[in-house]
Amino acid sequence: METHSNVTRRVFLGALGAGAAGMALAQMNTTSPAPQAKETPMTKYWMHGFGGTDPKATARTMKEAGFNVVVAGGDAVIAAVRENGMESWLCGGAFGVGNDELAMMAINVKGEPKKWFGSGCPNSPAIRERSLKSYTGMAATKNIQGILVDGCRFASPASGLDAYFTCFCDVCKEKAEKLGFDFARMKQDATTLYETIAAKGKTSKRAAAWLESPAGVVEFLTQLPGLLDWLRFRRVCITEHFRNLSEIIHEAKLRMGVYIFTPSLAPLAGQSYVDLAEFMDVFAPMIYRNYPDKPGEACLNWEVTNIPEEIGVAGTPQEASVMSLVLSWLNLEQVVTARTIQEIRAELPPEAVGHETKMARAIIGPDKELAPIIYIDDPLMAKTADLTRKNGANGVNFFVYKDAWADMVRPAIVK
Repeated sequence: METHSNVTRRVFLGALGAGAAGMALAQMNTTSPAPQAKETPMTKYWMHGFGGTDPKATARTMKEAGFNVVVAGGDAVIAAVRENGMESWLCGGAFGVGNDELAMMAINVKGEPKKWFGSGCPNSPAIRERSLKSYTGMAATKNIQGILVDGCRFASPASGLDAYFTCFCDVCKEKAEKLGFDFARMKQDATTLYETIAAKGKTSKRAAAWLESPAGVVEFLTQLPGLLDWLRFRRVCITEHFRNLSEIIHEAKLRMGVYIFTPSLAPLAGQSYVDLAEFMDVFAPMIYRNYPDKPGEACLNWEVTNIPEEIGVAGTPQEASVMSLVLSWLNLEQVVTARTIQEIRAELPPEAVGHETKMARAIIGPDKELAPIIYIDDPLMAKTADLTRKNGANGVNFFVYKDAWADMVRPAIVK
């Protein structure tokens, strides 16, 4: 592989990491003082999903197993959960769009409509109105204690290059300009980066030298100020919708939770722990270290590896150095020793879950409820769950209900 191809890949991967690391650092610095992570007694176990033919029997078994909260809908399920003394929560999406709703899809730098994670443009008035109406309906549900919001974000790296470089539609243009952003510069710099990667174009020796280290990436990014403005614009838009949902949920006297990207990844998708800490009741970072299925949006093992694979790093002499750069900018290089896409994708170590939990606690402070959601089929479940507890979690959430759930979660539950 030619040297300029390696440099190009590092440009993109470094830029993504710099956006994440810089914003995460800014979030950390706005929390004063940052609390020290410490072992917190486990208070809640959450199950996302519900199954079985007899809701009462399933709910009773969950209660006996040590569960406190069930995230699932349906009158019979809610009634069974409440009868067994557990909290009943609902979960809703944010920006869902149908395959035929092209006018509401996000637009990438090439002017193409792109559907990502079943979603459209997060700023589409029609999509937002539909979202608010949906949560208004959920908030009217009887006998529930809270609502978790899922998918409230822009596209993430796991959705691929073409989907990630969104949204540049007319609605976003108008909104950006009203907010004081230079939309033309945002699109120009995002397009420059995208085209450089897609074309595997040559870069100067000076740029190549910069991109040998994370600090060099910062220097490189001074040439693309619109790129960081673009990430900041996404954050402003997502926080706005979360606030609107908060008004609906809290007006109904319910608690509000969020299925949020990990602290290392959240800034890349427009999510801000600092912004949300002002009004969010429960944070549930999605820390799936060994999720098996592609594309694996929000899953740590896929978000870290999908774009490196897409741009051809796998199996090349540059693979280890590129993955080292990605991990360093996501602040994971000390806990993840693997340096190949295949090894990282198979599973990240439980220490990565502990690290992300610790970061989340530091950002949101000591008083917010923190219940990371982890993959239920984890062969190292005991250690994974233990590291959430030791790093400041108040509880553990499991994704997603499976018939063999009792055996899967047993190593995690400490009564």
